[in-house]
Amino acid sequence: MIGGTAGEGVDLPGHLFAKLCMHAGLRLHGNGEFYSVIKGYNNIFQIRVSENPVHCLLNKFDLVLALDEETTDRYLSDIVPGGGVIYDPEVAKLKKQNDIKLFPIPLREIAKEKVGLDLAKNVVGIGAVIGLLDYPIDILRDLLIKTFAKKGNEIVDKNIAAAQAGYDFARQKFGRDFNYVLKSIADAPKTFMANGNQVISMGAIKAGCKFVSEYPMTPSSSILHTMAKHARDYNVSVNHVEDELSAINMAIGAGFAGARSMAATSGGGFALMTEAVGLAGMVEVPVVIVEVQRPGPSTGLPTRSGQGDLRQVMHASQGDFPKIVLSPGNHEEAFYMAFEAFNLAEIYQCPVILLTEKYLGEGSVNLPFLDTSELKVNRGKLLPDNKIPKNFKRFADTASGISPRTVPGQKRGAHTASSYEHREDGYFTEEIDDCNKIHERRMRKMETLEHVLPPVKLEGQKDADVTLVCWGATYGPAYEAMSWLKRNGVSANLLHVKYLLPLQPGIGEVLEKTKHPILVEGNISAQLGGLIAEKVGIEIQDKVLDYSGRPFTPDAIAEGVIKLIK
Repeated sequence: MIGGTAGEGVDLPGHLFAKLCMHAGLRLHGNGEFYSVIKGYNNIFQIRVSENPVHCLLNKFDLVLALDEETTDRYLSDIVPGGGVIYDPEVAKLKKQNDIKLFPIPLREIAKEKVGLDLAKNVVGIGAVIGLLDYPIDILRDLLIKTFAKKGNEIVDKNIAAAQAGYDFARQKFGRDFNYVLKSIADAPKTFMANGNQVISMGAIKAGCKFVSEYPMTPSSSILHTMAKHARDYNVSVNHVEDELSAINMAIGAGFAGARSMAATSGGGFALMTEAVGLAGMVEVPVVIVEVQRPGPSTGLPTRSGQGDLRQVMHASQGDFPKIVLSPGNHEEAFYMAFEAFNLAEIYQCPVILLTEKYLGEGSVNLPFLDTSELKVNRGKLLPDNKIPKNFKRFADTASGISPRTVPGQKRGAHTASSYEHREDGYFTEEIDDCNKIHERRMRKMETLEHVLPPVKLEGQKDADVTLVCWGATYGPAYEAMSWLKRNGVSANLLHVKYLLPLQPGIGEVLEKTKHPILVEGNISAQLGGLIAEKVGIEIQDKVLDYSGRPFTPDAIAEGVIKLIK
């Protein structure tokens, strides 16, 4: 874990170390925790690495790189026995620890000497980390060249010198006086590293997304950045707009015009979008909205993670109309569900909300290259010119609830589409029979979808003592908590719900056979639990909830479950 004051550059060494581990053939999970200030307060970046896939982070550390005194004050007790801390003796005064190794290195002094800038102590620090772990520095040099290339050779050379100086100091002063080494895995499969927002963007591009509009809002902003970075390569119109109202209305307009479109935001921005979500429902326009959750209400904790927006997105806008809510559990699912969201939006002609959270959106992992051979674009009932009947009715009554669709410019496909209730031909109506007919037809889409959704799967031992029930990125910590519980003599399995509206089928059948279901959610009101009680008729009494804005860890889940059992 790397910790320091905001503005000291905690992310840079974190990402350098993560990329270096990826080059070594290791699997990793990295995530930053930071306050919503530009300077001051303590920020951290955590990286967990393994030869096997890493599902989540832990709050116990083998090695801490402390760039400020507060990091040692806060996290010294979280270092495991035999672990160590690299710190600057000018900044922090540490007494000898019984079970923790201390590695005092004059980070600031070396940075001033080699670069002439105090801020370069973060690069000195990561060089020292590599030296302490007995890993060759060559790859770190290559990464620094790529990182600073745009700033010119002088900056590149100074950062290489800073890293080399930290590396040499650690090697010469401490040698192999540490319990851990970092080694490359021979013939390890190649991987790529991305955060959840980047993976969602990849899924959107693969799905043929051609229009993106967003007003930047933490923690969704990197979707806009990623799509802008690749806009020219994939012919995507990317629009940084003035507010969330513009973002959603432009995306709806693009969807109406026939482009696969997407808007991204967080809870506060989605609150401003809700009336337009209703417009998409009334006009039956396909649009994908990515909502990356952070804790509320209001501004809440703008740089933290949470799961408090499920009910908000489910019930967005006035009246009843079809909308679909999906929530991936990890980065791989985020890619495939982003692709799926665009198909669902066009097949069912309604808004589709991909609900994630900061922990997934900004957390980085490395993944093997994903199989896309089975991914097929499905544009639903979008009619080609030669299939449009003479008396085309855009909102025609159908058994499935899904009407044939055209886009502007198609011959015989012209129709009225407004926010008012309407007849099959699109013209405004307030007649009882017409209103009931169109309303019931729209809602039949949800029944049609319910019949094709994949049922939930129970992971782990079938006849377990407890069943963990979760959604979203709580999946990773809950999945690993099964192992922690097993080590404590408790068998556990896992029910992860991916489709929230309509609710994924099979939940009732699974829960009726479980011994002791326990909800694991990142909100105070157990929103998934309430949804299951409402739709399935089973109320899960026991809960492990966290609404602190920090992500779950498997040990914390296991501890909560054991308390409930006792």
